[in-house]
Amino acid sequence: ARRQRQMCIRDRFYIGGEQELAPLNYFQEVTNSGRSSLRLIIESANLRNKHILLPDFLCQVIIDILQEYQVTFDFYSVERNLDFQLPDNIEKYDAVYLIKYFGGSTDAFAKTCTSFHGCLIVDDVFSPYPEILKRDQLWFSFNSLRKISHVADFSLLYSNAPLASVIKTALSGFSVMKYRAKNLKHEYLNFQQGSEKKYLDKFGQAEAILSSNFGIYSPSADSIIAAIQYFNRLEQERNIRQRNYQQINDLLADYSIPIKSKFYSFAPLLLNNRDVVRQKLMEFNVFLAVHWPVCNLVDNVLSQSIISIPVDSRYSSTDIKKVCSLIIKLEGK
Repeated sequence: ARRQRQMCIRDRFYIGGEQELAPLNYFQEVTNSGRSSLRLIIESANLRNKHILLPDFLCQVIIDILQEYQVTFDFYSVERNLDFQLPDNIEKYDAVYLIKYFGGSTDAFAKTCTSFHGCLIVDDVFSPYPEILKRDQLWFSFNSLRKISHVADFSLLYSNAPLASVIKTALSGFSVMKYRAKNLKHEYLNFQQGSEKKYLDKFGQAEAILSSNFGIYSPSADSIIAAIQYFNRLEQERNIRQRNYQQINDLLADYSIPIKSKFYSFAPLLLNNRDVVRQKLMEFNVFLAVHWPVCNLVDNVLSQSIISIPVDSRYSSTDIKKVCSLIIKLEGK
């Protein structure tokens, strides 16, 4: 009877007026960064002074933020293939922190989403949209566009619980300095104007502003507009990234960590001579990121050898082939 009623309602003729909108089954917010989103999660879930289980392969900033809130934590091991196995006693923790490394998912991730009954925090910073979880228990999921795009300060946060109303106005000094650095880099790379040091100094100054402010901030107006523009061409971007990732995975099969993602950001590799290769690549104007260096409180099997190649639309197939050829040559030495 309910289905017949719904069909009758949908068949009803009705045109005009304000556009209708179906209610969401989750809550959403935007902040200026992943770190602001994580602070908002801690505030919203009342996790201050609580006990959290973390992966041993993570960014130092996560630990720093948890310590701001006097959160205690233990670690579980992440393997070289980016998979993991949680301990049997996970229900003793107030929350479990999961990272979707490079936007990829694993069987262990899916299992944890259904088996753990406490608060689940999903760090999805490498994805254009954080994952919306299908679970009744408390969950939060967030991304960070500044990690995967030209957008300087924009993070989406989803949850199945209301979010605290503690967001401050935009940290304008950070976004202004960041966009200034991006502009200077563009002028240097495309028109040989200025210097590498000039834009690198500006990037450093911007990061210093972000690191020295401990609030929860909204994104800047410039970044909201930039995010709209970015999402508008997302499918084209997705296809280029898929092509570039697959090319790297084929050419560097001996070093690649295969991941499955709907949207690729980086192609992670494991190199025996990572630090030497990374330094030599700089001589060819190739500057590759390490996600992540060893943290202060924990070591893992990945941080000494992992390196990542960006796969976004700035790079052609020719660019990708050249980088892969350099890595094969330098790693073999």
